[in-house]
Amino acid sequence: MFSINRRSLLLGILSMGLGVLSGSLVPADLVAGQLHRSSGRIAKGTTWETPYYEIRADATGPTVMIVGGVHGNEPAGAYAAEQIRHWSIGRGTLIVLPCANRPGRAANTRYLPNQPMSDRDLNRNFPSKSRPSLRGSMAAAIWELTLKVKPDWVLDLHEGYEFNVSHKPPKGKKRSVGTSLIYLRSEANRPLVNRLLKTVNQTITDTDRRFVPLGRGPVEGSWVRACLRELKIPGMILETTFKDQPLSLRARQHRLLVNEILDSLKMLEESQVPTLVDPAARKFTVGIFDGPGASSGGVQRFIKLIGKEADMQCCALGPEDITPGILDQFNVVLFPGGSGSRQGRAIGQRGRGAVRKFIASGGGCVGVCAGAYLCSAYYPWSLKVIDTAVFTGSREIKGVGRKQMWYRGKSTSVQIELTADGKKFFTGLPASNAVRYHNGPIVSAMWTGWNDPLLPDYTVLAHFRTETGLYPPQEGTMINTPAIVAAPFGRGRVVSISPHPESTPGLQEMIGFSIRWTRKHSAPKPPGPRTPQSR
Repeated sequence: MFSINRRSLLLGILSMGLGVLSGSLVPADLVAGQLHRSSGRIAKGTTWETPYYEIRADATGPTVMIVGGVHGNEPAGAYAAEQIRHWSIGRGTLIVLPCANRPGRAANTRYLPNQPMSDRDLNRNFPSKSRPSLRGSMAAAIWELTLKVKPDWVLDLHEGYEFNVSHKPPKGKKRSVGTSLIYLRSEANRPLVNRLLKTVNQTITDTDRRFVPLGRGPVEGSWVRACLRELKIPGMILETTFKDQPLSLRARQHRLLVNEILDSLKMLEESQVPTLVDPAARKFTVGIFDGPGASSGGVQRFIKLIGKEADMQCCALGPEDITPGILDQFNVVLFPGGSGSRQGRAIGQRGRGAVRKFIASGGGCVGVCAGAYLCSAYYPWSLKVIDTAVFTGSREIKGVGRKQMWYRGKSTSVQIELTADGKKFFTGLPASNAVRYHNGPIVSAMWTGWNDPLLPDYTVLAHFRTETGLYPPQEGTMINTPAIVAAPFGRGRVVSISPHPESTPGLQEMIGFSIRWTRKHSAPKPPGPRTPQSR
């Protein structure tokens, strides 16, 4: 099982404050015998300004340059490159440009925004057979950096819209290159390509989603093709597929492939695939579960919301990431809306145990809607980290049939009211608020007689003051029950939120308040005892 080694942790602690200057690297640490981490910016002072990072080992070795985010609507490449820039290497130099097309990424568009048609695709703006010149300032800046660092290998991280192995395009349309290795076929490349395919495909059970080799070479005008032809530098384009796959899985596939290439070049002392964030970051880190059962729209909403917080950074986590070694890189884990049962089962018994241990050791946990079901102590697949039970089960409805009580209909707005403790917790927010609700748990000990003597009491931060439902047995079961509760768990803390403040204008701050409270590595009791439920 992976854990950050002491050397890596020491290196991170020594890497304080990355300096940034146009066209040059500013040393961040220069400790003999250690890694030297530096950063710089290209296209400084322009719309395209973006940072790049250098990791240099004392031991000589190859230089590998990695670029992500060339196409703005292919987030996994930029996401993985941002993770890779925190890696440790044993020899050589690693240059990482996480997001080449920052304006396109912000707008979620493939192209460079506000550019002429001929210049808008950054992956066609580098020297080619038919056009030896560069087009556009961003291509020129990346090319200038390439010439400066003189890489021995180049890697470009992309995404396709379909799986190449199973895509059947309409007549006259090109087949997607998603989930493929794009390289220039040669006898020298074959062993490495076979190694990469074996490593990544053994993690994929669906044969229609496995990686395939495309040895025809990168497209003309791309950065990698230009490096191959003009500079005689070997390289590949690594393509995942964004269709029906969570961000965490696609980023992990990129990390697996890059790790294997760096290992083949003897640049690594140990696998870096589990390294997702900087352990010495001044911002605290939030891991957002985006595996089975997590709403993709909700995950993206949390990523954007937390990304706006100056003191936070976040990272999507899949089931494979719910391990002690990876969780230890985070201060807080967040489970979003979707399906609590699917999330719990995807994590599995071992993963649920890892989350419980993480929280008990001082970590934080925030569950929203489905995530609140997951945090409860009620179901076999629950985390059992907060002493909440849920009004659920099935009832026979006259003239309709047997129906599940957790389902109360489509998304709607209900009224919540902060308690006295909630007013202190959510400082500055109005006491009474309308909030979006979509079948979150109805927490009520009255309906089950639930009380786990091994779990501490929770504190109610907000009550529902109105309700929604479809069937007579649901009437009166929601009003005046807890909408938001908080409790300690071991040395950690948990906040369970039934509605959706993250998608309610004016209440999005609740998520930041909740994360900051849970992140503390000590857990005194919340500000008051649990009060009896009222109907």
